[in-house]
Amino acid sequence: MKRFGILAVLLAALSTGTLVFAASGPAGLTGLGVYGSLGSTAGTLGGGIGLSLKWGSFPVVGLKYDFNASRFNASLDYYVIDAEGLASNLSYFLGVGAYAGIAGGSNGGNAAFDMGLRMPIGLQFWPVKKFELFFAPVIAIPLYPSPSFGFGAEFGARVRF
Repeated sequence: MKRFGILAVLLAALSTGTLVFAASGPAGLTGLGVYGSLGSTAGTLGGGIGLSLKWGSFPVVGLKYDFNASRFNASLDYYVIDAEGLASNLSYFLGVGAYAGIAGGSNGGNAAFDMGLRMPIGLQFWPVKKFELFFAPVIAIPLYPSPSFGFGAEFGARVRF
């Protein structure tokens, strides 16, 4: 329960602290979208659906529910390279960031908490102005509870403001 409280405080800090980076859209957002994931994008094998919140190149926040593991994940990325053009409607990005997740204790078990580092490397396709489709392989390096290595992918759509 203590870990859940810590995660709740971190999520609250993320959601309010990011207003400092306000730019142009609602609550200063520069992008809002949905995404799905496969593989180990946040340290655990699974797949889920999430909400993508973008305030410029930093922060890029992902809030995801993983269906396979009944868990919530939050990620915070900084896009070192953001929307660098490859062609007229194709660009790429490179990000570094961190994640944290918590799974509920099913069948009387304890809740499981994990956290680590991540690096999304993705392509953005712009079919129309201010609307992006993205695909990003993600390297994940869990640090807690035990160090390891993971690989997955995220894909989704985002409206830019």
